[in-house]
Amino acid sequence: MSKALLRRIRLQTGSLRGVNSLDIPFSYPITAFAGINGAGKSTILALACCAYHAHKNSFKLPRRKNPYYTFSDFFIQHREEQLPEGIEIRYWLAYDGWKKTESNPEGKGIFYQARRKNKGGKWNDYQSRVRKTVVFLGIERIVPHSERSQSRSYSRSFSDAKPKGWETKVREAVGFILGKKYDDFRYLEHSRYSLPIVKIGALTYSGFNMGAGENALFEIFSTMYSCGERALLVMDEIELGLHAKAQKLFMIKLKEVCQETGTQVICTTHSREIFECLPDDARYFVETVAGKTKVTSGIAPDFAFTKMGAPGGNELDVFVEDEVAKSILQAILPAATRTRVSIRVIGSATAIARQLAAHYVRKDKRSTIAIFDGDQKVKESDNLDHAKKMAENPGSDFKQWYGERTGYLPGDTWPEAWLIQKAIEAKELASVALSSDEDAVIGILEYGLQAGKHNEFYEVAQNVGLDKQQCVERITATVAAAFPGEFSALLEFVMKQLD
Repeated sequence: MSKALLRRIRLQTGSLRGVNSLDIPFSYPITAFAGINGAGKSTILALACCAYHAHKNSFKLPRRKNPYYTFSDFFIQHREEQLPEGIEIRYWLAYDGWKKTESNPEGKGIFYQARRKNKGGKWNDYQSRVRKTVVFLGIERIVPHSERSQSRSYSRSFSDAKPKGWETKVREAVGFILGKKYDDFRYLEHSRYSLPIVKIGALTYSGFNMGAGENALFEIFSTMYSCGERALLVMDEIELGLHAKAQKLFMIKLKEVCQETGTQVICTTHSREIFECLPDDARYFVETVAGKTKVTSGIAPDFAFTKMGAPGGNELDVFVEDEVAKSILQAILPAATRTRVSIRVIGSATAIARQLAAHYVRKDKRSTIAIFDGDQKVKESDNLDHAKKMAENPGSDFKQWYGERTGYLPGDTWPEAWLIQKAIEAKELASVALSSDEDAVIGILEYGLQAGKHNEFYEVAQNVGLDKQQCVERITATVAAAFPGEFSALLEFVMKQLD
């Protein structure tokens, strides 16, 4: 049976709650969206919830009438508000149960279904949606049972329910995250409502006396197992109720359960820790640029959460792809210059191009430049195209504006490989930097080159007994000292922006 994975959402026409120009691919089982309040994150979650229909007997949360969601569950208007209309939303699904046609004779593959709402009309037939269990967990999940009216009303009516079979898995997952050893966990039930109860040693306590995070974790994992396999779980502010360490452990366990159950998770977050636990293609930053909704993938956690906070006080922002590029700049810039710039790791060349374009659209007065890895020189036109798409019909000055604010690291390959190649040329200094003899250091560095793209310094670090970042900083400083001429153009480019 197909997982019917959601692979893409595109808002083809129209606008919903101010969100427009939306086109989001999904390529990882867990996808997180970050952005300031009002950017459109919750609207994206609502669109995801409405991607599927469900069978009548599918799992549903206790307070819900139907086991599926419609747009009226999320988009509610007062009589003085304008109704959404002229809207088309397309959902691409990886599915093997499509109706067989001439263009798709096997009924398999990634194709889209469309939901439409014409002027003065209703959303088109929900019944035609692909079937899949979808559950939305909003921020109400962290409301303590002691503050839930139905739980308080039935406090003495809850009684033991028939075990579901997944209680041990949930107990172990929550225990791993919170560092607790639960001897027992089960749900008490009354009517449509349930109450968690646990035992640790001689102590027994229920959801009435649990912390918000503990309650939320039991609900999240119980819901995942209750849904069965291949469900879509949509969560608002996934980190609610959890401290930083628990958030990281939660993401470890969430990935494991997603792999076990085939669950796809789409969520919003205001947590740097959550973002850091996900790969580039699972992180999106949502913002509004010149009245248009912009969603950037592959954005670095530090940069995303810097944008959500107050701007820095330095004179110049320098966008780079990763920590290696940042280390190179820190090594070559004079101390007096380093104090005047903020080097911001963005996460990918595409993300850099898009963020530089957003700076253009906003007409920000703050000076900003982008420094790409050396291997991006041959992709200069591609990155310019990414920037143009972000800017949407920029002025005739854009190409020149963009060119004046973009530079490159030395070399024609990615920085890790270039640094190690240059370090081999400066073997005497490299051996001092890594506290190894010359013959050994050449072998270590050559092994590093063979480790594969972006893995070079991990390999070197393992062979010299240092952390990866320590190796990066020592080799970078070595190459900067041995080959100052290689960096002269880059240094001149940065200094020109400060003049």
